[in-house]
Amino acid sequence: MYFGTNIILVTNNESIIGLLSAELIKLRNIDSILLRNYNEAIKSVEQDKPQAILINCQNMQEEPLCLNLIKKIREITNVPVILIVETYNPNFIKLANKFTINDIVPLQYCHSEILMRTIWSLQQKDLRRQHNKFKDLLIQLNAIDKKSGFYTSKYSSKVFQNEMDYITKTGIDGVFLAIEANKNAKLRPSKENLIGTIKNNVRLTDTVCDIKNQNLFYILLTNTNLEGALIVWNRINKYIGAENALCGCIYPIYNNKNQTYDSIEQILQDGIEQAKTSPNFLYIDENSNKTSNENWLENDNLNINKVHKNFKLFKQIYNKKLENIIKPVTKDLTEEYVNVLSNTQTPIVETDNTYSIKFVNKRQESEFKITQEANYIIIDFIHSGFDSPENKRYKIGLVDVTAKEIHNYLENFIMEFKSCI
Repeated sequence: MYFGTNIILVTNNESIIGLLSAELIKLRNIDSILLRNYNEAIKSVEQDKPQAILINCQNMQEEPLCLNLIKKIREITNVPVILIVETYNPNFIKLANKFTINDIVPLQYCHSEILMRTIWSLQQKDLRRQHNKFKDLLIQLNAIDKKSGFYTSKYSSKVFQNEMDYITKTGIDGVFLAIEANKNAKLRPSKENLIGTIKNNVRLTDTVCDIKNQNLFYILLTNTNLEGALIVWNRINKYIGAENALCGCIYPIYNNKNQTYDSIEQILQDGIEQAKTSPNFLYIDENSNKTSNENWLENDNLNINKVHKNFKLFKQIYNKKLENIIKPVTKDLTEEYVNVLSNTQTPIVETDNTYSIKFVNKRQESEFKITQEANYIIIDFIHSGFDSPENKRYKIGLVDVTAKEIHNYLENFIMEFKSCI
């Protein structure tokens, strides 16, 4: 029986066959390098059962053939596919990645680089095979749910404690995120919808536990700070697609050596209950004496009563966004349009949780208003007049507020105002 490795090199360029195959043959004596052109490739993949496939694409004329070949290979096998390109076309690379190739190597790289990438892909394949064996074993032991792929509640204590021990050992940050379907929501997501959404919005390195007989999930986001956890929470909410469909609790552990998972589980349970009456159904329990060193949240001591902690945290984030993003963008864009909007006054009105720019003209009066509500901002387009555009309202998570977002909303508002004068 053959225990070596078949590697198929697919190319229509005979001039590089000697160069690449001479380098690849250095892998091991028992490895076979099979040289094939595009027409022979699929038949060889089916018969020779390769462990890796290298495809050489010479030019733009060959790109459609290459993409079609990759697509057919993926219908047969998931072995590593490495693309060797002689010209760089971003659109082609993007499409090739869509068909889940494993690596791209420009031919201009030294041939030893191609050898190294091939070895790495083979090692990755072996690791995936080993990972799948361990996963199958954990499914048999009922440690992993076969349907969701998440850890079961039966082993949650051991799994999470092991992850926390790793965080303590390595000194990285970690944040727990508990998510539960909101029983009072008008559109309550199904468990299947929630499982799919979580899978699409967490990393492979994050740990997820499915709590038995409930639409409740505990997620440990490793190497993540509070802002990162808020991004994940907002992203999951966005993909669920129903307003107020979820309740959430965020609990940063920040390398806290004095806690066990059992104590944290109680905090998560209590936090989910608190979330049911919290703004936007999210409760944040900032437990650690260590504060985030990110410049969006500068406060050495968060000695705040828990009842007001979320509001204080959101207010700090909002104020940073207001000073560093919202005000500069609105100032620059208003000045840019000052000559276009002739005879228009643009007074600014600011309160504790609102920032508003009024556009006042003899023919039209409109207001671009930003209001902070917990961990969101509301953007209102308010137009006064019989023939004015329709009023509009938009909702954006605080962590999603960027200069580009504010610029686009304000510019759209200005265009609406301009159409009336």
